[in-house]
Order: sequence, then C-alpha cells, then structure tokens
Amino acid sequence: MMVVMLLLICVCLSDSAAAQRRTDTITLYNGDRITGEIKSMLGGRLSFKTDAMGTLDVEWQEVASIDSNFNYELRLDNGQRFFGSVKPGSLPGTVSLEDVFGTKNFGWQEVVEIRPVEESFVDRIDIYVAANYAFTKASGVAQTEFRTDISYEDEESLNALTSRITISDTDDDSTSSSRINLSRKVWTDRAANFRLVFGGHETNDELGLDYRISLGAGLGRYFLESPRSELIGSMSVQGLEERSIGGDTQESIEGVLTLGYSRWRYDSPELKLKLDASLYPSLTENGRMRADTSATLRWELVSDLFWDFSAWGSFDNSTVDIDAAGEFDWGVTTGVGWSF
Repeated sequence: MMVVMLLLICVCLSDSAAAQRRTDTITLYNGDRITGEIKSMLGGRLSFKTDAMGTLDVEWQEVASIDSNFNYELRLDNGQRFFGSVKPGSLPGTVSLEDVFGTKNFGWQEVVEIRPVEESFVDRIDIYVAANYAFTKASGVAQTEFRTDISYEDEESLNALTSRITISDTDDDSTSSSRINLSRKVWTDRAANFRLVFGGHETNDELGLDYRISLGAGLGRYFLESPRSELIGSMSVQGLEERSIGGDTQESIEGVLTLGYSRWRYDSPELKLKLDASLYPSLTENGRMRADTSATLRWELVSDLFWDFSAWGSFDNSTVDIDAAGEFDWGVTTGVGWSF
C-alpha cells in the first residue's frame, strides 16, 4: 500500500514539473546547431528534447560540442563523478565541466553518462512498474507477478526501493511470495567504490517462510562501467529475523555476496538486460546457505512502454519450516512495464 501511494503522489506532482527549460545547445560535426534540453546521455546515445522535433536520440560520437548553463552529473569510465555545468571543450569531441573548483576537460570516450541534476525532489525520482503473467496448460499452473522499481539519486548517493509480488495458482492450491528491498549506496572518495546499507522484508509460502526481516551494511565496487554495460559487486554482513509458517522464530547473522550485470542498447527499440545473483553463507548456523538469482529483460514497444520478461529463483538448504515443500522456488513471467 505504501508503494502504491508513493506512485500516485509522484504521478500527480510530476504534472506540475512538466515545464522544462529549452536553452541547451548541441553542435554536430556536420555543422548543425540544435537548441533544446539535454535529457541524458547513456549507452552512447544523447537524448535531446526540442520544441519543434520532439525528443531526438543522437549518436554521442556525432556530437562535436554541448553547451548548458544548468548543472549535470558526469560519470566517467573509471567511476569518477563530477557535478557542474557543461560547456564546449577546447577541441571538438571534448566536454568542459565548470564547478566551484574550476574547469575540467574530458574526452568523449571517457564519459559514460550525463544526467541532469534536478532541482526538485520529484524530478530526481525514476519509477518503473510492471505487471506480468504466465500460464502452463499442461500443469495447470498460472503465475501473476507485480514489480516496482523506484530510485532516487543525488550528488552523494543512490537510493532504491524494489518490490516483487508473485501469486501462483494451481487446480488444487494457491501460493505466494513477496520481496521488498530498500538500499542506499553512498559514494566514497575512491572513484568506483561505495558504502552500502540495506534492509528487506520477504515471504514465501513454498519455502515455508512467514516472514524474513533483514538489515545489513557493507562495501561495493563498480568493476566495469562502459557506455553499454556495467558490472557491480558487494560484500556485506546482515542480521535476520525469520518466522516459519508453523510459528517457529529464529535470529541469525550471515554474509552477503552480490554480483550484478547490466547491458543496454538505446537503438530503436530500446533494450535492457539485467542479471543479479546473491549468496548468503550463514555465520551463525553451521552449513546453512541461501541464494537468490534474478533476470529481467525490457524491450521498448513505444515511448516508455516496455515488454517485460522476468525470471527469479530462491534457494535455502535449511528452511525455517521443516515441513516446507522444498528448498528451491522459482518463477518465470512476461508482461508489460511502464517507466516514468
């Protein structure tokens, strides 16, 4: 319910923030000069909004210079982040960033991402919602899934809330699983590293789990950052409180090892692949091991509307409920998603 209310508030407030400046300029190598608004640069594509031609997707390598009086975040291929206004560089194919410390120049090939530093809280929020469904006639199993990804990024951190609710129906029974994760990555003085704090709530009928509440902290690193892909890993420790469907409760501490890989393409149609894996070796329960995996594929059908494919799996070799149906649960669904 809290997630739904937040979505409604953000949609309502976004209407009041619709008016945007259109005073940025880009110059192409062929001499064309276009005035509009720099929306973002990611995946080798510059998204540029104009009054006359709508939103243009321009190949980053075709842009000779950009000029704006507004503040942007520049993320480099070595993980460094800089904030300031962007100006034409000393040579074509370079960008100059002006901040309180002076002027810095970067080559086009160094810049992985450009994103505006929005002034209002609402404009800094990115939201993606998806509703998926799958049915297997031979087994009579139907799965319905709802997912939400909400993120907020500022100059110091990236904050994210993700949720997934899956309902499985058969001819004889109905089971469900859910997961809500909240995380905060805080950038450090070392370019590619970040501090991480997180918490979560999980339920799973198939694994006999009434609830699992977790809270943890650790360190992470961007091992790969390029215009087309990124690889992120982290090491953490978290505390758990779990209760089985039968009513048994236990507390424990476990390590957390995560690895995430994303790859995207901003040619038409836009395509994004995201793979995540987490391993949880217990530090207080001898021999216990848990694991989670997930894969999502988003393919843009029309502007901001995506075909969405999702697969996930959960493993626990020592479930809280000894009468649980098994050690492993999984789901595969497909449907539509909306980004705003």
